[in-house]
Amino acid sequence: MFYIYGLSNVAEDIIASCLHDRQGLQAPLEHAAVADWTLIYSEHDNQEILPKRKNLLIHTRTLELVLPLGSILPARFGLIANDVAQIARLIGDQSEQIAKAFDRVQGAVELGVRVSFPRQAAIDATLREDPALSSERDYLSKKSRHAHFEVAEFGGRLADQLDRRRGLAQRSLLSALLPLVKDHVLRKPEDDTEVLRAEFLIDSQMQISFEKALAAYCAELNFAPGEEPLIQVIGPVPMYNFVSLNLPFDRDKVAA
Repeated sequence: MFYIYGLSNVAEDIIASCLHDRQGLQAPLEHAAVADWTLIYSEHDNQEILPKRKNLLIHTRTLELVLPLGSILPARFGLIANDVAQIARLIGDQSEQIAKAFDRVQGAVELGVRVSFPRQAAIDATLREDPALSSERDYLSKKSRHAHFEVAEFGGRLADQLDRRRGLAQRSLLSALLPLVKDHVLRKPEDDTEVLRAEFLIDSQMQISFEKALAAYCAELNFAPGEEPLIQVIGPVPMYNFVSLNLPFDRDKVAA
């Protein structure tokens, strides 16, 4: 049995030097020319592969080894096959879709972007923007500490206003960034001061320009005036959010 990591558009001889002496999940990494592409795989004993952090990291790092060389269609974690001939047959059946997927990401990279601001500064800005909320905060601060319901209601209104402002900041930032990218996937924020959580597909030659523009646009946001935005750019990473190696294996050929 074989465990599948992905399919690359890089020539097999170049892949060979990149993967030489590299270990996969259970065995050394191997490669094979399949149609116009190169398959990356390793031998597998057909036992269940649990989605533990160590296993997930091995899978991802294998893809990251090849990523600087060209495009790769990542296989989902846990995908196994009987042999290379079976994989080659299925790739042949899907060759048109696979070619289109490679065309979509040719010369591109995927970056994850997270933008947030210090919470207290965002709350202070929200109160300054809404005099009624600010007055209510001052009023409650002078009341008995037993005014639990009033405090809870105030907290709810403040949270709503904070989220409204976060949404406005997100839309403003996205409208500025989208002309610079090929595609994007917007994620739900993890907290109410995270202005943006998204994955972007961009031209690889535009990565530095994109990161500079991101910093400049974030600095212009009015979400927490006077505070530096907390910007995290992750990647380039395997393009799971935009393409994947979808092969119609039987369900019992999925190890996880």
